[in-house]
Amino acid sequence: MMIEKRPALLLNYFLTVKHTTMNQMMTATNLTKRQISYDLDKVNQWLKDKDLPVIHYKGSQTIEVPELVLEYLQKQQTNFKVRDLILTEEERVAVIYLYLFIRTEAISSIHLTQLLQVSKNTVISDVKRANGLNRRFLVEIYYTRQRGYHLNGNEFDKRVLAIHCLSKLIQVPYFESLMNHLLQEKSMHLHYENIHRTLKQLEKQHNLHFVEERLYQFTYFLMFYSFRLQERKYAQFHTDEMNLLKQDPMWQVAGQLGRSLLTEKEEAELTYLTIQLLGLSLGRSSTKENGKDILFKLCEQLVFDFESKACIVFEKKDEVIQTLYQHVKPAYFRMKYRIPIDNPLLNQIKSEHIELFIIVKEVLHPIGSLLGITIPEEEIGFITIHFGALLNKPTQAMPKKKQAIVVCPSGISSSLMVKHQLESLFSEIIVKKTVSLQEFKENSFVKYDLIFSTVKLETNLPCFYVKPIMTPIEKNNLVSEVYQYLFGIQYQDISPRELLQEIGKYAHIIDENGLKQMLSQITFHKKVDDSRGRQPVLQDLLKNETIQVIDELSDWEEAVKIAANPLLLKGIIEPSYIKAMIENIKTLGPYVVIGPEVAIPHARPEMGVNQVGMSFLKLNQPVNFLNNEKYPVRLLFCIAAVDNTMHLKALSQLTKLLSDKTNIEHLKQLDSTEEMIELFQQYSEVV
Repeated sequence: MMIEKRPALLLNYFLTVKHTTMNQMMTATNLTKRQISYDLDKVNQWLKDKDLPVIHYKGSQTIEVPELVLEYLQKQQTNFKVRDLILTEEERVAVIYLYLFIRTEAISSIHLTQLLQVSKNTVISDVKRANGLNRRFLVEIYYTRQRGYHLNGNEFDKRVLAIHCLSKLIQVPYFESLMNHLLQEKSMHLHYENIHRTLKQLEKQHNLHFVEERLYQFTYFLMFYSFRLQERKYAQFHTDEMNLLKQDPMWQVAGQLGRSLLTEKEEAELTYLTIQLLGLSLGRSSTKENGKDILFKLCEQLVFDFESKACIVFEKKDEVIQTLYQHVKPAYFRMKYRIPIDNPLLNQIKSEHIELFIIVKEVLHPIGSLLGITIPEEEIGFITIHFGALLNKPTQAMPKKKQAIVVCPSGISSSLMVKHQLESLFSEIIVKKTVSLQEFKENSFVKYDLIFSTVKLETNLPCFYVKPIMTPIEKNNLVSEVYQYLFGIQYQDISPRELLQEIGKYAHIIDENGLKQMLSQITFHKKVDDSRGRQPVLQDLLKNETIQVIDELSDWEEAVKIAANPLLLKGIIEPSYIKAMIENIKTLGPYVVIGPEVAIPHARPEMGVNQVGMSFLKLNQPVNFLNNEKYPVRLLFCIAAVDNTMHLKALSQLTKLLSDKTNIEHLKQLDSTEEMIELFQQYSEVV
């Protein structure tokens, strides 16, 4: 019996949770109760056909999957047959491309219909859709009687698209089965275990650090790449570029990889492998003898700019720069050589951390221009969660009772995000360390009480599945599950949909979607957000009493004092905060001048901030910061932040406003406070 994708994904969901409820499933899958019931009936029929016990869900508060079913699913996961599953249109398009990428014979429609188990018309439609999607990669699927279906385009572009297809397919739970299905009829292909073992040996031998999740994808790519080499389909590089990459230590690693696996000696292909390995390996700071490379210096500038734009100061700046460099170095090579990377968290990052995303995008723009590269949103998203994890790091509380580890193969940014989220949710748990999947497999962690993991693990320790970014509902479900394990506490599960129904009995709901979104933000255990409260928007902070227009002042110090005075009068800051801002500028230089005639003075919260605030001073005649004519300022936005995050929504809106030069000129011309407030109100709706 063939099982459709939606019920199959439901089965995969059961592998990540020990028990669930209908409401939790509705939230996790974004399906209605009726749709889930329909899918569960299909799953149960599939289970009956295999003589397995069914999943009881009707009339049950908690839905539990029988142990026999879980054991069967775990055993069969790697042996899952593609013909047992109906692929989506997007998946078929990717499979067709990868199949043609490794073709060694003329491919007809019959080949593709047998491969995908669909009709000839569906294949023709899929190829047409593929060409529409692939146009931006400069690759096209052609058909001729002599050659059948084949790829037309530059070899480097074809490989970029192959990596893109792999990055999309790797997110589906049956990825390995799809790959085996594609390669099963091919002889002389490299085996996953051999490639992975060789890469791990090279990593150890050369003291490298590959990001596990990307290593997994790269290993599969090498299996496909080997067919291109067999057909002598080589990439081309300029001689200067090859000579430059020959100087990089990674060239030697690429040479070993080429000799041991691919018997490849072509310099162009060693160049290609060098690029791929540089995009895979975490950056390490240069030795003192060699000095700091340009990317490290750019990371220093990036952290400095981020502090200025976000109006925060990192306590351990050197550590922040070092961890950022580890992420940025491979990202630079990915961007420069168009190595695709999928960020499955991107939409969630833009939804849950949009304020931070806007600031990071603004900070990265000049770096992209300087390096001559386009920074895709996927990379911006990863750097956003990197900074987000550092900003959300909770202060150390009382000694915790339980010790835990985090297993995460996705790299530094995701590991930090998971660790800090968990420490914010559980005061009873301390996360002692984060480890990669390989580290977990190679070492014993029996001394720890529990494990949080972003991937499935085989372990006897209590293990809870987490995501690098969790929604409030997912956090609530995790807390319930952990508390049930630790203390035997179970919570009643109420969905936003049910709450809406109850509220609707007693009140007229004007904005149902808005209320539903607000209710979804409410959780029983949201310690961090409850303590933080609502983030103010721009119009909440910039009002009549915090806006001033003055013709002329004697110097920049007086300008900072006058700009901050409304906050002082309202009790938002203490006099010590004004003194700290002036001392910071004297010590660190005019870092608060963020653009032509625009400055955002600020200092650390502990220097005298009582609550979040912002004030605006417009000068008709500029003052020169530090008495330097290079830094004239007419627009001063003074910011008082109580922590690293409370002010970010208003600040991201201000960033949006100031990123448009016409707004800056408009503010300089305005004398009416009412018109200024109108502009600030307009941008209060942006984020």
